Amino acid sequence: MVRRGLLGFLIGLALVLGAVGCATQRPAPAPLGPPKPILRIEEGTNGTVALQVAVRELVPLRRKDPVIRLVGVTHLGTKEYYAGLQEMLDREPLVLFEGVGATNKEFLSTKEEGYSLQPALAKALGLRFQLQAINYAGSNFVNSDLTMAELARVMAGNAKENGSGAGGAGAEGGDAALGELMSVMDGSSWAGVFVKFGVAFIETSPKLRATVKLVLIETLGAMEGDLGDAQGLPPSMRRLMEVLIRERNSAVIRDTAKAVARSRASRRDRLGSVAIFYGAGHLADLEKRLCAELGYRPGTDEWRTAFDVNPRKSGMGTADVAMARKMVREQMRAMGMKKN
Repeated sequence: MVRRGLLGFLIGLALVLGAVGCATQRPAPAPLGPPKPILRIEEGTNGTVALQVAVRELVPLRRKDPVIRLVGVTHLGTKEYYAGLQEMLDREPLVLFEGVGATNKEFLSTKEEGYSLQPALAKALGLRFQLQAINYAGSNFVNSDLTMAELARVMAGNAKENGSGAGGAGAEGGDAALGELMSVMDGSSWAGVFVKFGVAFIETSPKLRATVKLVLIETLGAMEGDLGDAQGLPPSMRRLMEVLIRERNSAVIRDTAKAVARSRASRRDRLGSVAIFYGAGHLADLEKRLCAELGYRPGTDEWRTAFDVNPRKSGMGTADVAMARKMVREQMRAMGMKKN
């Protein structure tokens, strides 16, 4: 029972780590199926299990419009993974990146201060955290996200919209869910303290470190769609995910449309490509909207390994691996994140 409880906790932790202006004569796109997954699991012949993330090319229906590259990221990865991404992004003429309130790249000066779950988990697993591994200082890196004031207005609008529901539960649910999530991430709540202790404990055991990596790989690799579609989440948390993914994606669509319009209007400033550097959980919704609203179509995928693990070499037995995988499958089905 203890082992199953630990695996359930790790699956939950993995899920926390997954939020205008066009010219006239826009092409009328034909219907498309749902986007293909941006994450996948790759198993090597030597027993290695890897989490791979796609760089997906979207091609325009208008020949002279820029190609769009959806550069998915899982926020945790190896030094080599981030070095490869940095090299690719530095070549892009425009990189639209996520970061609420980071219009002046302010997170660059604060990323080392205080406790934060993601860099702590990265350290425990021998990996790197995205904000500490990627250099955003280049002039081609442009923040494309909500400001803090915009996020506050979105959350307030959500509360007003749902305030007449059952006993007003929806009015405070989104804010409460956001506060709960943030308190876990910064270790300020009792749940956050528990998670903080658990993350520190991971670092003490190679077998536990491998178990956490395997659970992260299996959980993230099994995701289909985004967390806003997870019917198994509490309504307040599901609505929070919808806000964090869809509303923030609206800012990306707006900025991409403006970049495309500027490229069309000026030969001198014409863009060959635009990279959208965002968490993998945002990309299914982004791809659908870029295709439907801006006239793009999916092109080729380039798969990059974020991190991997060899369970056998780390002391995990066959039964340990099977149990971890079974728990992940059951949990993902219960949340509505995997159909089969």
